[in-house]
Amino acid sequence: MVRYSVDREFRDDDRLRLTRPAHCAYWRRMSRLGVLVHSGSWREGCGEILVVEAATRSELQQVLGEDPYVQEHLVLETRIRALEALVEAAEQPAAGVPDRPGARTGTRPVPGEVPAAGPESHDRLSAHEWRVARMMLAGLTNRQIAEHFAVSPRAVEQHITRIYRKLSISRRAQLAVAIQGGDLPRAGELAATG
Repeated sequence: MVRYSVDREFRDDDRLRLTRPAHCAYWRRMSRLGVLVHSGSWREGCGEILVVEAATRSELQQVLGEDPYVQEHLVLETRIRALEALVEAAEQPAAGVPDRPGARTGTRPVPGEVPAAGPESHDRLSAHEWRVARMMLAGLTNRQIAEHFAVSPRAVEQHITRIYRKLSISRRAQLAVAIQGGDLPRAGELAATG
């Protein structure tokens, strides 16, 4: 099974409000089936981020196609990325961007310093925060992360709070996009992929 980050932008349409109960019921069912791992909305509900588990990309497309929003043609744009690819991309320093002030471009990050998302961000994730973020992207719960590090779930929650603050996000579902490089997508920036 592969985990995918799915960013979707919705039409500004009255049918969105009318179809919302069916949309929510559909994704609750997908969550119970283990297909939907995490979800969250962005920009006052005009879009959403889903983390979905599927065996193949075509299976993912089928799951997305059964969403009432898609059937009512309320989804403007969709961007799909395998989370593994996002994690790998986030682990690589951006081309031509120093890992830290005074560093040569193209070098690996200094242990303990990992670039945070977005060129405008001046905060950096610590090595431990980065490990926690990768575990979150892999779908581990706070309790599982706590067990891995032999700490309390409360300690993990504090690390997650710091990660969210540094990346200027508020939900787990926003993490993949934030780590990939910046703010949530704006209208017109999403590209349909298949």
